[in-house]
Amino acid sequence: MDLQKHNFSHQDVCSPTHSAWNSWTRSISHRSLLQSSRVTEGRSPSFQSTDTLYPHYSAMERNNLMRLAHTIPFTPISILGGEEVSIYSLEEVCSSADPESSTPSWSPRVLSALLQPLPSEEGSLDGGLRRGCRVLCTWAEQDVLIPGLVYVVKAFKPEVVCAWQRYFRGCTALQLCLREIQQQRAAHKMMLIFNQIKPVGISHSPKFLDVSLVLWHSNGEWLTIERNMSGNFRKYNNNTGEEITPSSSLEELLLAFSHWTYEYSCRELLVLDIQGVGEELTDPTVIMGEKLSGGKGEMLFGPDNLGDSAINAFLQKHSCSAYCNILGLSDLRRHLDTCRYSREAETTLGVAEQEDGSNRHVTFDP
Repeated sequence: MDLQKHNFSHQDVCSPTHSAWNSWTRSISHRSLLQSSRVTEGRSPSFQSTDTLYPHYSAMERNNLMRLAHTIPFTPISILGGEEVSIYSLEEVCSSADPESSTPSWSPRVLSALLQPLPSEEGSLDGGLRRGCRVLCTWAEQDVLIPGLVYVVKAFKPEVVCAWQRYFRGCTALQLCLREIQQQRAAHKMMLIFNQIKPVGISHSPKFLDVSLVLWHSNGEWLTIERNMSGNFRKYNNNTGEEITPSSSLEELLLAFSHWTYEYSCRELLVLDIQGVGEELTDPTVIMGEKLSGGKGEMLFGPDNLGDSAINAFLQKHSCSAYCNILGLSDLRRHLDTCRYSREAETTLGVAEQEDGSNRHVTFDP
């Protein structure tokens, strides 16, 4: 993976061209000169200027103004406030061998932006594994971000990065951010399919926010960025299978979506941590069984994947709603009983085989 840093000049953005600036100043000077000559011509010969009456007035005033200027604290103000960052977006690149299929890959084009952190009382956010901050975009290259909008940048907490350094020996924070983006991307694609195949009578069309990778130039920190959501933020279930008691059709649909992801993926994936504002969602957790996810160094998604324990907890705690029936989903508790029966049968069969093998073991006395 080649992440190249892209630099740009602020002077090219905020400074007018020399020709336009010189033309404007010449025009202003010419108009001022004409006005001055008209006023001089219209004066009475008996009228005397202050320069004639008080020859030291102008010099004294200039000295007073200079002394006053030195006593006033001066803070330079940038027209484009904020700190420079680089934005990396995950784009779908079609395979040349199979045009109908696409694989996510990092765009080689890196775009720049300026982000201004908001005050702590309105900008700071804190989650389980990550800390967040609201920022204002003051400038962006092309359309990578929209100037004037508020975004949320999120970084993994230092203790989380430290815990995963043994699995990702390179840039641990970068590796964790990439998997977090891939996790939300996977949930986003599953939600797109869900909205396409759901019955026409279901009016809600939830969606997950787009998320990108950010390199903060001043400290070299890797973060993720997404659009800020305003409104009543709700969490509908978590990565341990706990879920709210739904009180609206949207809440019932979102809980049914988690159930649907499990069956749609042939019981290999489960999307939990459904949360957001209304139909806009963010920060999901994609759960994979331990047999599929491999070791921690091969982690496909974020570090909050609790594996089989989260899946079993969801099977126990999920309460099917009318939407589960409309979507044709099966009863998860029956599946849980089937899984328990098969595991018990495998355990019993394994013990029986061991006992049978020990009974067939014959020793010969010398």
